[in-house]
Amino acid sequence: MPRNFSRVIPFLHLVRRRFKEDRCVQFAASLTYTTLLALVPIVTIALTVLSAFPVFTDLMAQLKVFVLNNFVPVSAGKIISVYMQQFSQKAAHLTALGIGLLAVTAFVLMLTIDHAFDVIWRVRRKRPLLRRFLIYWAALTLGPLLIGASLSLTSYLVSLPLGLAKDVPVVGMVTLKMVSVALTIFAFALLYRIVPSRSVLPLHALIGGVVAGLSFELMKKGFALYVTHFPTYTLVYGAFASVPLFLIWIYLSWLVVLSGAVIAATLPYWNTPIRQGGEFAGQGFFAALAVLKAICQAHQAGETLSLQRLSHESDLGLEEIEAILDRLNEVNWVGSVEGGGWTLTRSAAAIRLADVYRVFVFDPNLRYPDPGIAGTRAGVLLTGLTARLDEALSLSLKDFFSLG
Repeated sequence: MPRNFSRVIPFLHLVRRRFKEDRCVQFAASLTYTTLLALVPIVTIALTVLSAFPVFTDLMAQLKVFVLNNFVPVSAGKIISVYMQQFSQKAAHLTALGIGLLAVTAFVLMLTIDHAFDVIWRVRRKRPLLRRFLIYWAALTLGPLLIGASLSLTSYLVSLPLGLAKDVPVVGMVTLKMVSVALTIFAFALLYRIVPSRSVLPLHALIGGVVAGLSFELMKKGFALYVTHFPTYTLVYGAFASVPLFLIWIYLSWLVVLSGAVIAATLPYWNTPIRQGGEFAGQGFFAALAVLKAICQAHQAGETLSLQRLSHESDLGLEEIEAILDRLNEVNWVGSVEGGGWTLTRSAAAIRLADVYRVFVFDPNLRYPDPGIAGTRAGVLLTGLTARLDEALSLSLKDFFSLG
């Protein structure tokens, strides 16, 4: 990442604008409702998977403590603890058919998450359904195993004879807390790296994970402070106060998840002054020229460019580059090759700047093809505009980019 911290404020403005454009508040509400429906199936499947491995039998109690301490508000802890105890008792008696039916509800939640991430990352081509299914199934089955393994590792690290940690319990608690925060950050980073139907740079996923993980920890502290010192819901709802508090907790948690996703999706624009300055007329034309310049230079060197290299060469985001490449592919100027690279399919000498302008800004002949317009004032205006356009933008891409 660049060291120019003057970009931070414009970048945060861009993140705020994209958070609003991507309807993250509405998605958080939708995910809250879906989570309520899928929570029991997901917890049941997780406990079923863990119960199938005897090595994790002793960790079931630790898993419940881990979930209650890291993902559940204090006020709802007792109720959730009772439910988890019931789930753990009944999970071992589930049949394969029962697990499959529960998995359907869990898949609905994952589809909603997938749709939200597609919107945030401006995905134009979604993964094939089979591939998405395999990813979801891996998350449902491998996720509990990873949690169990992480708990085993955490217990092992804390129990090591580290001198000071052996004699001072506080050090062990701090170590456990640090490991817990690190696992939370890793989980968020993995989510942003794998789930989007787009290639996300590991650094961008990690930064989004750090922001989301630390925000999640701060939210837990703030939520606990609010529940402890401002017991409004307890006074109003009495014994049912855990229900609205749990709903609010889920909603805030999804806001944190989506905020980290927006940051990870916006990081490719860190070096892009066009985007940070906002939209402007003709932006598509200049962005297309930046992409064409990179492709033309690579073509001259006998190379092809991947989306990641195009993003680096043109200082544009992946979603914007995909949209430009789709349009260039439609007019048969560029094409993809085996391996995912892009190259020219038409000579740079045969493409004029006027042609690029017509494709990405305005083409009078396509917008007003009616021959009856000839001779009218509008027809005269368009004829003059076309002539001036051809004259002013007559250079070919080869000459404009000074290609040998």
